[in-house]
Amino acid sequence: MHGAQKLSPLDASFLHLETRHTHMHIGGVAIFEPSPVGSGEVLHNDIVRIIEPRLDLMPRYRQRVAFLPLALDTPVWIDDDEFDISNHVLRAALPRPGGDRELQHFIARVFSRQLDRRRPLWEMYIIEGLKEGRWAILFKTHHAMVDGISNLELVTVLLDTEPDVRPLPEDGSRWEPHGAPTNTQLLVSSLRERLSRPRRLLSAARAVAGNPTRLAGALRDTASGLTAMVENMRAPRSIINGPTGGSRAYVYNRFPLSDFKLIKDTFGGTINDIVLAVVAGGLRSFLVSRGADPNDEKNALQALCPVSLRDTSERTALGNRLAMLLVKLPIDERDAESRLERVRSTVDRLKARKQAVGADFLLNLAGYAPSTLHAMVARASLRQIGFNLVVTNVPGPQLPMYLRGARMVEAFPVAFLYPGQQVAIAIFSYMGMLNFGYLSDAHGMPDVDVLARGVDKAVKGLVAAARKRQELFSPTAATPPRRTPRPASKQTAKPARSGNAAARSRKTATMRAST
Repeated sequence: MHGAQKLSPLDASFLHLETRHTHMHIGGVAIFEPSPVGSGEVLHNDIVRIIEPRLDLMPRYRQRVAFLPLALDTPVWIDDDEFDISNHVLRAALPRPGGDRELQHFIARVFSRQLDRRRPLWEMYIIEGLKEGRWAILFKTHHAMVDGISNLELVTVLLDTEPDVRPLPEDGSRWEPHGAPTNTQLLVSSLRERLSRPRRLLSAARAVAGNPTRLAGALRDTASGLTAMVENMRAPRSIINGPTGGSRAYVYNRFPLSDFKLIKDTFGGTINDIVLAVVAGGLRSFLVSRGADPNDEKNALQALCPVSLRDTSERTALGNRLAMLLVKLPIDERDAESRLERVRSTVDRLKARKQAVGADFLLNLAGYAPSTLHAMVARASLRQIGFNLVVTNVPGPQLPMYLRGARMVEAFPVAFLYPGQQVAIAIFSYMGMLNFGYLSDAHGMPDVDVLARGVDKAVKGLVAAARKRQELFSPTAATPPRRTPRPASKQTAKPARSGNAAARSRKTATMRAST
């Protein structure tokens, strides 16, 4: 329909899953050095003048959600004819001394509030009062609009790769809203689309049947993925699960990316494998701090790891292109190296069995139901698919980014909590650093900083083990020996330090990353 675009099944699911206490928005905070153009109102006004014309490249940021009468079909995006950027780009300031603690508390307060569905589903805060004259931008966007990868691509549209302060645009935005369709028009369009759906499905089936090899491969991958998912449909209820409240707590920590590369080169695996291994180590420490036995099977933990399905042609596409992996975390393992080996083995097995394909199939299948049934399917799926927390890893740019001549010095991601979840971990890399952000339920898990310290301890333990191994073997070998990796299906294990293998590892880590 002209002026309206239907949400995808996965995008709509994030709207259906949202409640008063479970907020389906994601985001991140970027910290900048002082800008040569000034600070305060001057900087705020400059940024607004930059953003407005650039939003012409991102029409979704001027659209709001419209629901069909009686929820008879999937919601649609329509232009907001009352769009006002002052409702979305806001100013804030931290109390003294403006350090990590004050910034983390501000992020927690902002992410404790739902977005207003009467407006486009995003906010941006320009935060002043950081130490050393620095300032920050906090992004907050509904997950129905973006996933981690597409959110990253859209943020980079606002940034520059050169430190030069560019002249402010003389011309403002040329955007003009399309007329919003009426409820009757939405209903008629939905009816026409549903009547044409069987014909389009039949046409697609004929096209697939014309290529038997492709059909057999698709059926085999989907069946294998669904089988792998069924095997992981249940997870014990852990002390990190429980009723999800509306208030949030947030902390972050930072690690040199070189430490993770050292671990990878020494013990094998990918950066994403190492991330899951250190998260497992941190969770083990957290359970011990709560008096729980990490070796008890009833305390076993399973992580939902979003996997991006985007290719290079979808770099600036909106919406979500995600599947998911369900990874059992080896928190019962005391030895850090053994934890990493077990994570590698688990992820390789799930990847070989196409579990992500099965998850994507189920999510898209729900989209063929009416909106009310789709909502029920989305909520029922969360109850059946067993996971205790979300761990998402998004690769960021490794070259410096600038805004109004100010260099972005670091950035931290913010995830979201599903119903029944009390902590979610997001990871973001930028300029040689790997930064972890921990969002938790402020009442169910106020001590989330204990988890962050546990992850820090796990990283340091693996780094120390990698350096010790290098020192042991450096006199007799150019590089230390490493454990033989377990090859994935139809692949042959190769040394991790060769140029081609390292490139493949980076590519694999990127494909496993998401929002």
